Amino acid sequence: MRLGIYPDELKDRLSRKNNIWIHAVSVGEIMVAKILVDMIKKDLSQHNIVISTVTETGNSVARKIMSADATIIYLPLDITFAIERAIELIRPVIFIIIETEIWPNLIRRLYKKSIPILLSNGRISPNSYRWYLLIKPILKNILDCITSFYMRTEEDRNKIISLGAEAGKVDVSGNMKFDSVDFHINEEERVKMYELLNLEHRKLIVAGSTHPGEEEIILKAYDRLKKKYNDISLLIAPRHIERTEDVAKLVKSHNFTAIKISELTYDLQLTTASARTNKCEQATSAAEQVRRHNYPVYILDTIGQLKLFYSLAWIVFVGGSLIKHGGQNMIEPACFGKPILFGPYTFNFKDIAALFLSKKVALLVKDEASLAEAIEMMYRDETLAKDMGERVKGVVRNNQGAAARTYNAIKTILQY
Repeated sequence: MRLGIYPDELKDRLSRKNNIWIHAVSVGEIMVAKILVDMIKKDLSQHNIVISTVTETGNSVARKIMSADATIIYLPLDITFAIERAIELIRPVIFIIIETEIWPNLIRRLYKKSIPILLSNGRISPNSYRWYLLIKPILKNILDCITSFYMRTEEDRNKIISLGAEAGKVDVSGNMKFDSVDFHINEEERVKMYELLNLEHRKLIVAGSTHPGEEEIILKAYDRLKKKYNDISLLIAPRHIERTEDVAKLVKSHNFTAIKISELTYDLQLTTASARTNKCEQATSAAEQVRRHNYPVYILDTIGQLKLFYSLAWIVFVGGSLIKHGGQNMIEPACFGKPILFGPYTFNFKDIAALFLSKKVALLVKDEASLAEAIEMMYRDETLAKDMGERVKGVVRNNQGAAARTYNAIKTILQY
């Protein structure tokens, strides 16, 4: 596919209708694209939708959540023969870029074929901006080929204009990630996990999407807290589950009991099905470990359950922010009304982090001491924690609507 070579079945499917082509490089962009896909399928069903990705993980997620509504492909390499093959096959009526993915040859070829191009949910990180400034004369020629720009913030708008985009083509839409969060939780599963973790008598701290270097800081902060409070538990959800064993070893090195969620889930299934073998009955189950240990550290080693644990959390720390990774998405825990903590490195979510801090619905922490202090402050003042959680939900609600604005722009371009 990256060479523009496609199976006959896919060719046949794409030949049946006009195609709206949406490019979403990876998982975060896929979740944003899903909103537009749902709108298009409901209102513009005469069109087929093509979703292109670059990463394998993004492609897998797109197939999982959108295979019934869209044709999922890999973006062709940005070389002429591959691009020409892809465009000839897809024959898009519009090409929509989620965030700021600049593929020079692809954009130029689409422009030459008079195919409108919409850059949506656009953002420009500080690193990207410095790089783009170095190639500004070349970049301006590419930006001239884009029909419309819908940027997240006024700052992003100013940046893209300073790089050569025509001001009249650039609007501020807001951030579609505020619209992309799915609130649906399996309530039966939630209740069972609530009981299993004994959360009626414990407060669960969730450290979501953590990266190497952060777990050590989190565990040291937890160690400080457990010396004062005996009703807290910690769940660490590493961003990459292949790091589970490394995190488990680190947990054990701090003299905590490491309990994997997969073990709990398996134990719960055995209990529910009344299918324990004699061997299982003799073994110390994960559920029994929960009951025996005051300070367990759970490790989320399953895919697709972080949202569930955000809903169960008392406080959420959002990872990727204590090290120079740039942070992870803090909107999802906000939707569940949880007090949010994050570190100083949030440049990938700069606008969201700044908004949450300005509204005083999140706290910035810098190290183990400030992390422990922030959690202790909310432990001592339950009203503060509850108030932060309620207000952050309101901030999310007030910032939704970017997807609708972007969808209206698509319809305008297509003259619907």
